[in-house]
Amino acid sequence: MSTSSDWHREDIKAAIRKTGATLRSLSQDAGYHHSAGNQTLMRPWPAMQAVIAQRLGLRPQEIWPSRYLQSGDPKPGGMAAYRKAIRARRVAADQIERAA
Repeated sequence: MSTSSDWHREDIKAAIRKTGATLRSLSQDAGYHHSAGNQTLMRPWPAMQAVIAQRLGLRPQEIWPSRYLQSGDPKPGGMAAYRKAIRARRVAADQIERAA
């Protein structure tokens, strides 16, 4: 599925505010850094997606269908793939710097 079927980030934030919470409070209550909720709006983070969905009384797949397989399992990758890509970019930048 395409990301156009995912909820818009502002709609997610508004829905959370309507429950009396904020992304920041949900993140901290779940034991994550205060920015975890905002990060989840930009890239897959299954654990935090579950926290947000639970607060809204939904399943994560209903909010982010593009991030899940037909079986309901998160698509491979997520934050681990993102972190791996960041590390690879840092290594490449270090190698370029050393070569200069």
